[in-house]
Amino acid sequence: MIPVNQQFIKNTNMKRLYNLLFQERSLSRAELARRTGLSRTAVGALIDELTEKGFLLETGSADRDRDAQKAAPVGRRPLSLWLRANSRFVAVFGWDETGVRLRLADVSGPLVFQDQVFRSQEDSYVQLSRRMLEERILGASAPIRLSPEQLLGICFVLPAMIDPDRREIYSTTFSAQRDGGEAGLPDLLQSSFPDYPVAVLNDTACAAYAEKTFTDIREPDFAYIRFSRGIGAAVFFQNRLLGNACASHTQFGHFSLDPEGPVCACGNRGCLELMLSEDTLPVRLERTKIPSPLSSLPAVTYRELGAAALSGDEAACLVIREMAQEFARALSGLICLVRPRLLVLGGRAGQLGPLFREEVLAALRETGFLRMNRDVRLRYGILDDSACYSGAMKYFFDMYYQFSSDMKGSFFLG
Repeated sequence: MIPVNQQFIKNTNMKRLYNLLFQERSLSRAELARRTGLSRTAVGALIDELTEKGFLLETGSADRDRDAQKAAPVGRRPLSLWLRANSRFVAVFGWDETGVRLRLADVSGPLVFQDQVFRSQEDSYVQLSRRMLEERILGASAPIRLSPEQLLGICFVLPAMIDPDRREIYSTTFSAQRDGGEAGLPDLLQSSFPDYPVAVLNDTACAAYAEKTFTDIREPDFAYIRFSRGIGAAVFFQNRLLGNACASHTQFGHFSLDPEGPVCACGNRGCLELMLSEDTLPVRLERTKIPSPLSSLPAVTYRELGAAALSGDEAACLVIREMAQEFARALSGLICLVRPRLLVLGGRAGQLGPLFREEVLAALRETGFLRMNRDVRLRYGILDDSACYSGAMKYFFDMYYQFSSDMKGSFFLG
């Protein structure tokens, strides 16, 4: 039996090799040894094991390894290592008020299968997820039909806060009454999927991890703010996700903009996600007293407001400027605490259009600790809503998956 310390080092080095290939897509053994500082013998042994386990394949020539090619004897070119596609997968389930979404993520990167079922009030999220796993992925008549060893793990991406210490999932936007309640849900999930490692993760954290992984963010300190049903945030400090994928350390949406404002479900008043929600847009437009085609609508979305502003709608522009001022006030507090060098606005935030981003930046130059604010860059997220599923796969693989351990029955919160 390999001692724990050696097993840890071995798994860490395997992850380093795998992630280099994930980033570069193709490298030779010599180049991997050069970049990691490991000996060629060690790299060779680890690569052989990864290949045997079905994670890598070796073929062709590595165009990137020009130094190795020059040093090689005439007529010999180094073989190129690649991530093996369609071999190992992670199943990712997303729960919301409407039902269950399933995405199958290839650990080499892409999402290869998707499905969705709607839920009635009598349905259990856990039972629906279990049935989807059996019928859509593992069953004899499943569209994908994976063998059990091809499925490395299962992730549940939830719009909820996660407390690993108390083993609780709370502040959900869906009802967990049919699944043991918020306190009983972790135990039910673990007992319902005993054959695989299971991770329960926050949706905003997974979307942030995807943005960092797949858009090549270089800043070690950055914050990702996601506009969805609420407003969530994930903060990276020195390249590590603060509080892991729990959301219990970064409830940015409950920053109070107005202590005399409306009462939020959290018990606070004037919370950011309440004050800037799409539900407030009709009232904001009416308050401008400027005629607008949007004023006749019973409900207004961020997309509609952003489109109206682009077309020159004066009321829409005024509302966006007002929202940007309020949002910048909250961002200033965040910047004072953790000083992110980059702010990424994800989810539906981009639907508000370029004016919102410009006004937020302008307000940051005039609000809060100016010396800190002026160094911050701000951009919209690049990835779409499916990114949280890819982010969940990569987070699980990076943080929890062990190449050299039997992970059957392992359970992770955040």
